[in-house]
Amino acid sequence: MKKLEIILIAGALIGFMLALFNLPYSSVIVSFLFMALSLLYFYFGFALFNGIHLRKIFKTESYKGIGPWRIAVAIGAGIALSDLTIGFMLTINKYPMAKSFLTFGLVFAAVILLLASLRNDKEKHQFYTSIILRCAIFIILGVAALFLNGHLSRTT
Repeated sequence: MKKLEIILIAGALIGFMLALFNLPYSSVIVSFLFMALSLLYFYFGFALFNGIHLRKIFKTESYKGIGPWRIAVAIGAGIALSDLTIGFMLTINKYPMAKSFLTFGLVFAAVILLLASLRNDKEKHQFYTSIILRCAIFIILGVAALFLNGHLSRTT
């Protein structure tokens, strides 16, 4: 699933570049790729962040050694990143409600970042480092999108 995530992120970046140049059908491409990435994070975030392959998602032996805390943080991160991804899509396409999605996603991602940081101090696991890095990147992009959204709403 990590390959799928990388492909969708690369596609979303290409869609963003198409939207910057105002090319035809860029909003359709942006919407499709950002929604696909959002759905990946929302429905499969717990497996993606814990390194569980799609084929093994329903097998109980895949979850050995993964505690409830890691599952909860992974689900929360999936929801936060999914919400931010939808906020990015709405901002790029200049749709309404972008600010609401971005604000909720930023607050939720900040909470998950805080929880993962606190837990990382106790366990020092690669999982928490990965969550911290993803949330930090998405928070930076989310703040930039909020400023972009404010700028776009004033100029149009």
